[in-house]
Amino acid sequence: MSASDIIRPRTRRDMLRLGATTAVLATSGCNTFLPSTGPRIGGIMGPASVQSGDPGPVANPALRYVLLTLDSTVIAGVESEKPPSLFSAGLQAHPASEVRFGVGDVLSITVFETQAGGLFIPAEAGGGRPGNFVTLPQQQIGRSGMVTIPFAGEAKALGRTAGELEKTIAGRLRQRALEPQVIVTLVERRSAAISVVGDIAQSLRFSLDPGGERLLGAIARAGGTRFSPHQTLVTLQRGGVAESAILADIVENPRLNLQLAPDDTIIVARQQRYFLALGAVGQTASITQLNRRFPFEDRRLSLGDAIARAGGLQDDRANPSAVFLFRFERRAMLERMGIATPPMPGEEIPTVYRADLLNPSSMFLVQRFQMRHNDLIFVSNAPSTDLLKFLQIILPIAQTGALSATMAQ
Repeated sequence: MSASDIIRPRTRRDMLRLGATTAVLATSGCNTFLPSTGPRIGGIMGPASVQSGDPGPVANPALRYVLLTLDSTVIAGVESEKPPSLFSAGLQAHPASEVRFGVGDVLSITVFETQAGGLFIPAEAGGGRPGNFVTLPQQQIGRSGMVTIPFAGEAKALGRTAGELEKTIAGRLRQRALEPQVIVTLVERRSAAISVVGDIAQSLRFSLDPGGERLLGAIARAGGTRFSPHQTLVTLQRGGVAESAILADIVENPRLNLQLAPDDTIIVARQQRYFLALGAVGQTASITQLNRRFPFEDRRLSLGDAIARAGGLQDDRANPSAVFLFRFERRAMLERMGIATPPMPGEEIPTVYRADLLNPSSMFLVQRFQMRHNDLIFVSNAPSTDLLKFLQIILPIAQTGALSATMAQ
């Protein structure tokens, strides 16, 4: 056997191994060979005629944000912040409105005199009369706001109480009638209306009672809400301004059960609050963990509850010291905590909270940290995960080369 005969099989094996490896590496870059759900990033960004927007490099992002690691001080600062959807102090302090006559109200006016023979009671009335009084025909207050009294002319009723109108009419009749006394009665109120609409049993419009009415009482008049209190947002429109609060907060805090004012409109709407959970959360083997958007399903939800509802951390992927929560916080709250906020326009600052679940004390802190609507939880992968991904790419290539070498022998 010659030396060329000995070298030739070995060269053939090397060529087969090299060919198999080259084929794998070549096909890995072929867009049409490997399966895909759509075009890759180069196929979308490359042909664009105009490209705009630059988030900046990872190490120096264009959007600045604040990073806070959860500890007792951070928790206390967040808890001191008033929830974003509560009625303002002005609405809470508003007293019960004094209901006055308005356009459309129907009034009954009765005039009493001390004896017969006066202006309204003739001397020959006789004993069959029930008393020394006369009741005028009912009158509806028009846009002019006036009512008409015989022998006294027009009197302004709009914006007055019954007592004020009574004094005005009696004063005008004093020179003609015998010690006149006047009683003004509201027959039908068509002003000072309160409207309740939205996700309630029945839309309702009613007139505000002189004794006043509170927010929950108006909702009760409409038959109550269709959804649970923590899913119901109550909006009060007054004077061109609208403010909202969650019904569960109104039920718990009596100060939020506002006194209503004439012409208030109450809008009841369902507001399902959600949070997002991305990254290494959920069970790896689960076939139902498809939706990463989770409803609160309760009035309050802590960060610990949210992590548990998302399926917990994945044992084979998650880095327990890298649990992050993303939200926008008010600049005033951060500055009150002594945090130097980045120079950017607006009152809301992008903020990231980090929970180190390798520290046992963080288990208590995540139970006190309250979630908000549209919060985003992200759990980073452990460093070993990147190594496993690399090995998953390299091992099939090495196995293909070994298989080719075996077939060539």
